[in-house]
Amino acid sequence: MHTLFAIAGSVVNFVACLGYVRAILKGEASPNRVTWFLWALVPLIAGAAQLRAGVGISTLVVLSVGAGPALVVLASFVRHRGSWSLGPFDYVCGACALAALALWAVTGDPVIAIVLSILGDFAAALPTLRKAWLAPATENRSTYLISFAGMILGILSIKEPTFAAYAFNAYLVAMSSALVLVLYWPRGRGVTATHPTN
Repeated sequence: MHTLFAIAGSVVNFVACLGYVRAILKGEASPNRVTWFLWALVPLIAGAAQLRAGVGISTLVVLSVGAGPALVVLASFVRHRGSWSLGPFDYVCGACALAALALWAVTGDPVIAIVLSILGDFAAALPTLRKAWLAPATENRSTYLISFAGMILGILSIKEPTFAAYAFNAYLVAMSSALVLVLYWPRGRGVTATHPTN
């Protein structure tokens, strides 16, 4: 059953990103490349750390979370949609994410790697959380809703109740929930529908 949940969660996460890719190619979404590049990189590192910690099949879900965003970044360049923001906020968030990964490389400890990967992924997500609130029309809302379902399946795929197994998956559920809430939260008239740079 755990294997089934892991495979289902991986497929759902990948399909969610394919929906975003389709929206980019149709000109309906404009991703923040800083976030999506790091969303590709960080889960792949976290997945490698989970493999070293012997987490098992649930690692497949984490690895799938990194594969999809890589396609989103590629599609944004193909369609020339999306911006690699050069604002201070994006620079700081990106630097924090990369710093967390650099610290992991120094320590080499799987548990520390997972904690730092969570911090790195959170820093990477902040530019898109900000953009999703300021310019919800530039995002594909269904992608995040489908992805949230995939993260839930990822939690259900865990066999051993250890920190290494649960930590990153639980974080992914929390971050997915935050993005869904931000995108589906009723807006007042003062919220901008689009944003030119993010």
